[in-house]
Amino acid sequence: MQMEDYMNEAPQRLLAMLEQRRDDLAQAARAVLNQDVTRIILTGSGTSYHGALTARRFMQQWCHVPVEVSYPFLLDSATLAQGGKALLIGISQGGGSLSTLEAMTRAREAGHITASMAGVENATIDRVADHVLTVPCGEEKAGAKTKGYLCTMLNLMQLALTLAEQRSAITLAQQEAVKARMANTFRHLPAVIDAAAWAQGPARPLAESQDLRLVAQPELYGTVQEGALKLLETLRCPVSGYEFEEFIHGIYNAFNSGSALIMLDNRPDERSENLVAILSQWTTHIYRIGSQVEENGKNMRFPFINDKDFSVFEYIIPLQMLCAKLAPEKGINPAIPKDPQFHQKMKSKQAA
Repeated sequence: MQMEDYMNEAPQRLLAMLEQRRDDLAQAARAVLNQDVTRIILTGSGTSYHGALTARRFMQQWCHVPVEVSYPFLLDSATLAQGGKALLIGISQGGGSLSTLEAMTRAREAGHITASMAGVENATIDRVADHVLTVPCGEEKAGAKTKGYLCTMLNLMQLALTLAEQRSAITLAQQEAVKARMANTFRHLPAVIDAAAWAQGPARPLAESQDLRLVAQPELYGTVQEGALKLLETLRCPVSGYEFEEFIHGIYNAFNSGSALIMLDNRPDERSENLVAILSQWTTHIYRIGSQVEENGKNMRFPFINDKDFSVFEYIIPLQMLCAKLAPEKGINPAIPKDPQFHQKMKSKQAA
């Protein structure tokens, strides 16, 4: 299967997850309450890190303890010895990240509760997990993960809602309302996928870009980070993603006539218009994605749901589609890494 096949499968997977009653999530939530957990730490690399970063905002609303996101290498023994008892959730799409496994091991040795969140059963990281919270996304053999990223975010959000339920911090009516908003966004995703054919039309010149930047508002920061990684993995040229404020505090200096910019415009912002006006003096390669962007033959204007919590599921789709459509233009199969044996050679991942 190709990237686009997994993208098309994702909406139904997400909707199916909403209907599941999860004992594993409930047990992890009880452990947080019964063992006086004072913080939740999410750790992983690459797409797993970005999924955690993106889900954190929603989790912070409902967990009623601080939610931190960290790369595994930052979680050394000294760091883990501070800050009270934690639930540390190690995330790995394929389940075999050895750096995540090592961070989980250090957390366990420091007396913290550990949980694994992999996209496969019987994952390597499950071996040091007190709670196994497998992401029910189904098999995804493409190297550049799409479906797994979306389902991991939902898995984390469902854990947060389960914890809120057990704390009596959310009523049944509130929970049903949140799930209805989720379902509304998920049912809309096939239309987003269809509209993202924009990647093969107006956005096709991006296949030639050798200097590509992404920018978004804070609520979509994790989205541009994941989008940048996916584009880098598949187009195999330098790509970077920035939050809007960070971008205007220096990154703009690197723009010239060969630079390209993709802007995620999930809400009206006068400063976004000002930025486009300024950068347009230096480059013609500016592409905007949103509900109210100008129809100028480059932008993707589409009626996104734009839910304040769940727009993260929508705006990644056009970026994933750019990977699926533009990589073949360069003679690249986006589902196959440049070196399929790279992690075995580097001893950075282990098969389940």
